[in-house]
Amino acid sequence: MGKAVMLQWVIGLLALLGVSQVDAEDPYFYYTWTVTYGTRSILRVPQQVILINDQFPGPKLEVVTNNNIVLNLINKLDQPFLLTWWDGVLGTNCPILPNSNYTYKFQAKDQIGSYTYFPSTLLHKAAGGFGALNIYHRTVIPIPYGYPHGDFTLLIGDWYKTSHKTLQQSLDSGKPLPFPDGVLINGQTQSTFSGE
Repeated sequence: MGKAVMLQWVIGLLALLGVSQVDAEDPYFYYTWTVTYGTRSILRVPQQVILINDQFPGPKLEVVTNNNIVLNLINKLDQPFLLTWWDGVLGTNCPILPNSNYTYKFQAKDQIGSYTYFPSTLLHKAAGGFGALNIYHRTVIPIPYGYPHGDFTLLIGDWYKTSHKTLQQSLDSGKPLPFPDGVLINGQTQSTFSGE
């Protein structure tokens, strides 16, 4: 009888120790993106653009708060390339040299909303390399406002027919940027838009 009680005690203690050794982390998501040049007719004129995984705009990154993102970026351009994530803070790492890679590791923390990622050096953004980053709330944590009636991602920006390298040379020589040749909405041009 005493041995049975002692055995139950030991089993209970081992079970308790086993529970305390559990290491639960937020989920990890792994991506590999390759940055290359490609030709697209953005404003009905073939021109060199920056693609991510052969996409313009780049892939949409959709994550949930606290997700851990591990993104291996391979630079196949002839220039160093640097992505900046939604906050716009430059200088947290060096540009990725041509024909090399860098692995970005970050956790999407408590910044629910729609953002962009974009290249932040050498005027690469004028050639592409940008895309959407959407961060959703965890279902176990309520949000302090009503749910939207619809959800869509909107990327809007200036576009030039002139190459980003020519624009960069112009800036380096002290000249201002010219007026943009067009406006892109989600990487597309339209002759008319409606507010619907």
